[in-house]
Amino acid sequence: MEEMKRVLLFLTLLLAACATGPALHRPDLALPDLARAHRQRTDVFSHYQTRGIARWNQDWPWQLDLTGIAWSDHRTATAVTPRHVVMADHFRLPPGKAIVFHDRHGRAHVRKVIRVLRLREIGTPCDVAVGLLDIPLPASIRTYPLPRVAADSIDRLVGATAVITGHLRNVDFRRIGRIQFEGKMLAFQYLAGQAGVRSHQVIVGDSGNPSFVLSHGELVLIETHTGGGAGVGPFYGSPEIIAGIERAIATTDPSQHLRFVAPDARTLAEAAEGRAQGDVPRLAP
Repeated sequence: MEEMKRVLLFLTLLLAACATGPALHRPDLALPDLARAHRQRTDVFSHYQTRGIARWNQDWPWQLDLTGIAWSDHRTATAVTPRHVVMADHFRLPPGKAIVFHDRHGRAHVRKVIRVLRLREIGTPCDVAVGLLDIPLPASIRTYPLPRVAADSIDRLVGATAVITGHLRNVDFRRIGRIQFEGKMLAFQYLAGQAGVRSHQVIVGDSGNPSFVLSHGELVLIETHTGGGAGVGPFYGSPEIIAGIERAIATTDPSQHLRFVAPDARTLAEAAEGRAQGDVPRLAP
């Protein structure tokens, strides 16, 4: 039985390495345009079954590939390699927990978290934990890159429009309001008309849900929720947090590696426009 498991794991790894990944997003797709056109928090699925066929919402959320988010548990996990997920450390999944991803056809892909490393326990104090999956995810499930930002230009992302997610399987938009605490924390700013509206708030249970900017046709993971309101959490462009995640990956499966995408010119221009539109919030302690 153990020999069969090893063979199965080897074949799965081989297939994952040879397969072609999901296509890039449309080159003309821009989050600020989506945010202006769609003002309400919106469901990701029109029908959801944890281990059955799910139907993705074919309205505007369908334009974003959210297959790399395991929506099956309120303790949300987001794929950063075919074998690794990131979670909120204070709301993390335990080893042995099964989670479910759905591909663009709505097919369920069940994986078990077999090991969890808390970054604070391996030298990086932050609200991030890394989980190791028993079997690699197929190429039909997207793994998200992290932002490659020079330490002296992190603030150039402030003002950019981001898409944020919630544990009730929904999506909304925000503006990056501030990145501080030596670049390790990111705070969002409400867009016009969102402040004080409960349906737009990050609420209890949303911890660990991911947020993204769109750059070079990729959804780039920038944050997972730690705090509520407009939203605040660890910044995944922080060199310290990146180094911590890379240590966790090297410890659990050194054959896997993070991907990185630098902000493209359009994202940086949109961020500059966003900074010009108003004040940014004070980062919560």
